[in-house]
Amino acid sequence: MTVNRVRMLSRAAHRVRAVAAVAASTAVIAACGGGDATDSTSTTIEPVAETTTAPVETTTTVEVTTTTALPEIVTEGATVIVANASSVNGSAGRMSELLAAEGFDMGTPTNSTEGALGASKIYYIDDEAALVVAESLVRVFGGVIQLVEMPTVPPVSSSEIGDAGVLVALGDDFADQLLPGATSSTP
Repeated sequence: MTVNRVRMLSRAAHRVRAVAAVAASTAVIAACGGGDATDSTSTTIEPVAETTTAPVETTTTVEVTTTTALPEIVTEGATVIVANASSVNGSAGRMSELLAAEGFDMGTPTNSTEGALGASKIYYIDDEAALVVAESLVRVFGGVIQLVEMPTVPPVSSSEIGDAGVLVALGDDFADQLLPGATSSTP
């Protein structure tokens, strides 16, 4: 064997002994329950949750109900006459019956001198009570009828309306029709 080879074997044996010695000393230390020369203590720090109370916003919902009061139908204070200004015979008498069923104070039906009207009109004398009754008639007719102050000579065949304060010149639009704003179910 050569000298170099002997040296290599010697070094290899030395290494094996050194590894064996380290392994043995580690086993002894582990068996004794030791480790490093200093004992280490493990400490766990739990985070602390900080609680704050934020102001609570309160929301209140209010339901608003809007009630529109319809103007009252005033049937007293003026006598109403219906004058036929339509192309339908007898319609003034039938409309007088409908208006009487609604509570209006009715005079005797007559004929108009205006000829056949396509659209009805309501005339009233210059009197507060007559105006209120005339406005009520406009609502009973559905709000689609013209309201006019009574001319000096009323447009009726007798030229006299007596003590009546309101005149309905009944045209073709409401001849033999039911009243749209009527509260009574009487035909």
